Amino acid sequence: MKFGDYLKTLFFILIFLQFAPILIKSIKKQYEKILIPKAKVGLIEIRGILYNSDYYNKYLNKYFKEPSIKAILLKMDCPGGASGSSQSIYQEILNLKRKYNKPVITLIENVCASGGYYVACATDHIISAPSAIVGSIGSAFQYLFQLHEFIEKHNIKYKSITAGKYKTATDPFLNMTPDQEKLLQSVIDESYQQFALDVSKNRKLPIKSKDKWGEGKLFTGNQALKLGLIDSIGSPYNAIQIIREKALIDEKEDILWVNPPTMSKLAKLFGAREPNDGSMFAEFVSKLAAFLSRKLVNNQVT
Repeated sequence: MKFGDYLKTLFFILIFLQFAPILIKSIKKQYEKILIPKAKVGLIEIRGILYNSDYYNKYLNKYFKEPSIKAILLKMDCPGGASGSSQSIYQEILNLKRKYNKPVITLIENVCASGGYYVACATDHIISAPSAIVGSIGSAFQYLFQLHEFIEKHNIKYKSITAGKYKTATDPFLNMTPDQEKLLQSVIDESYQQFALDVSKNRKLPIKSKDKWGEGKLFTGNQALKLGLIDSIGSPYNAIQIIREKALIDEKEDILWVNPPTMSKLAKLFGAREPNDGSMFAEFVSKLAAFLSRKLVNNQVT
């Protein structure tokens, strides 16, 4: 072998030794991904005001029914919402837990109030940041604008033709009668009573003491822990440890998070909760596609 060939061989050996650690590390990582056991955990983020339960119930059902998913984490940042939507998710969690016996954990980052807490109290463990806002266990009718004095002042004539003396109870342009106000108050009282009873049952709190933890009161995470509204103070790390404990996931197993499909910012802007959910966004895209299709046909004809 010529001296030049020796130099070339030596050069390639040096190059290989330079990059060998990186190559070996990369290969090791790839094998670890394949060989290290993983446990799937469903992750559902509940953010903003609850007005529709369909999206959340859909993925709760999907994750409960999937045998490979060992537990579900609800990442909560919700100030409340419609009582019906909250009750629907609450009841769905209870029904699915009874059938599939799979643990559900709630992690509160900033806010878990009113309807958000209604959902959380159905789960097996609630963990919160110490300064997060928790509670607001109560009910409210927040759409009772009173504009009759305004239209009278501006000499605006308004008349409502209805059947039934309670039909105009929420009409902002008419004075509410004492009977109508009494009816609405009874509806709100009943809604609050249902909420308080469900919290009492699931959190094992005496209903007689609801003046301490209910009545629409807000608490920090630390205060909520003392009252029994949550189970522990912590962070995502602690939530993972609780999931491992309740779902019997070994420490040697990595957790593989299973998330619902992500959406573009444009989809969220037009109100979509998930891809092709039949929302305003989906309708907008459909109309846009139809418009472009017509333009294309017209251009081809001309």
